[in-house]
Amino acid sequence: MIEKILVLGGKGGVGKSSISAATAVKLSDLLPEKRILLISFDMAHNLSDLLSKEIGNAITPITSNLWAIEPDANVYAEIYTKDLVNKMKTLMKQMPLVGRIPQIEEFIDTTFTTDSIPLALKNAMFFQKILDAEDKNSQEQQFDIIIADFPPTANMITLFEIPEDQVKVVLKYSLNFYNSIKDAMKNFSNMFRQILKPFNDDYEKRKELGKEIFKMMVDLEKRGERITDLIHSVGSLRLVSIAEKPSFEEVKRARDLTNKYINLDAIHINMIIPKKHAKKCDFCGQISSIQQRYLLEINKEFKNNKIWESNRLKEEPIGLDGLRKLAKEIYNDATAHEILNPLVS
Repeated sequence: MIEKILVLGGKGGVGKSSISAATAVKLSDLLPEKRILLISFDMAHNLSDLLSKEIGNAITPITSNLWAIEPDANVYAEIYTKDLVNKMKTLMKQMPLVGRIPQIEEFIDTTFTTDSIPLALKNAMFFQKILDAEDKNSQEQQFDIIIADFPPTANMITLFEIPEDQVKVVLKYSLNFYNSIKDAMKNFSNMFRQILKPFNDDYEKRKELGKEIFKMMVDLEKRGERITDLIHSVGSLRLVSIAEKPSFEEVKRARDLTNKYINLDAIHINMIIPKKHAKKCDFCGQISSIQQRYLLEINKEFKNNKIWESNRLKEEPIGLDGLRKLAKEIYNDATAHEILNPLVS
């Protein structure tokens, strides 16, 4: 059973992936008895670079209790929708007369494919697959803690809108479209009795196929509801920012747009120039003064949330040792409980 889902979001280029990876490594060290999964949903995956290990589309072991994956959303979208899409195509093509019109058959073949599904929705499908603890076949391993490196705000919202995903809406619309044409054709059944006879003979087959599709979509909706409840109950959003205006404005928007999906617990302010270095050159001093101004604004805006501040490191946080240094810079001597539950005293 998943105990905690940490979601890290914010503007691109602020260090979300580094902080996600550092948090995962820190928790794996502090909680050796817990199974932890680190997921990247960024279009330009870089967990392999950060962890100095080829990861890709497979759940890959990093330490004895930490795994990571850079999912190929196309693969999971294919798995997730293939059966449903094929049934829908078959049903549409079996509609009286419609299946005899080549243009409509071509439209069905080109419209209902996994290639036509937006990347953000494909990522949402994978997220469903990983989080659906009731589906015993959804993953080979079960995890206690999941740390998800989310894309910038617009695509992040799509990942949260799982129960309302557009794939389901399109498929429901298609089913309604099928039923409306079928009902309309009934009004002309006497006129076209002989033309439609071969199709009417297959009515029971179409009826059963329609029931199968409806059941699949009901199951999909229930799955979305389960996952929404899971995110509400154990999800924890951490927004990553740097102390500059564009990033500050981004995390405010992200907070406002996600508050109905997940609880915002913490803000990470990253890449701060250390004060001792700010004194050594005019350029560093100017950047530092801007950062200090926005540090005050961020702390005021998010006064009800935990705020972690981390200085820019001299070296990139690469590999387990580098990520441990970053985690030390962020969390200092915080316990696992304090990292997982920053608002609980």
